[in-house]
Amino acid sequence: MLCAPGRDADGIAELTLALLLAVNRRLLVADRDLRAGHTRDERERHRSWELAGRTFGIVGGGPSARAVTWRMKGLGMRVIAHGPEAPRARPGIDRLIAEADVVSVHGVPVRDGGAIGTRGAFGIPGTGAVIGAAEFAAMKPGAIFINTARPEFHDAEALVGALKTGHLGGAALDHVPPDPHHPLLGMDNVVLTPGIGDGTYDTEVNHSRMICGDIVRLLGGEPPLHCANPEALGV
Repeated sequence: MLCAPGRDADGIAELTLALLLAVNRRLLVADRDLRAGHTRDERERHRSWELAGRTFGIVGGGPSARAVTWRMKGLGMRVIAHGPEAPRARPGIDRLIAEADVVSVHGVPVRDGGAIGTRGAFGIPGTGAVIGAAEFAAMKPGAIFINTARPEFHDAEALVGALKTGHLGGAALDHVPPDPHHPLLGMDNVVLTPGIGDGTYDTEVNHSRMICGDIVRLLGGEPPLHCANPEALGV
């Protein structure tokens, strides 16, 4: 079966950057307040820390994680990662959570209807979401949490609790909440998008180009560059 890995990596990375800036600089709240005519003392109300010199922690891996790395470094951020790739670069999930000013969850494989990106898959004993109540509690006060991967990779109720207590500074999720009255929908320090990480024209073009390129290779007697089951082709 031909596939197109990484076709949406840049789209997801760009959305991650947009979500981070929107949460950190309170862009949606500031826009709403301005449209409502509230302009006095808004500079103080929306004051935030600059991202340069801060630490961006990537949980997971894959093309989107690699694509977001150089973008965050371009902002002057230090990037650390923990996931199934590049084991020498892993700081350990506990250290990453403790050090990162921003914790961002990226793509990890899913099978059998559930995430294999569970705590065990990342070298942490036990099962359950990668980021749960203990992990949120261990994050820096004021840290920002971002998830552009699957919603199963974090505990939504634990996230709500960490935001309500003020321990976390904000969150951004590329997910539709499970119900129209979910607490996340009423929080000013949360930015939500409806699963649009791969929603770019370029993703479609990349997908078509990669698949068509491999079809041409197969017709020419060459092995495909991207195949989910190469053993079926004897390569």
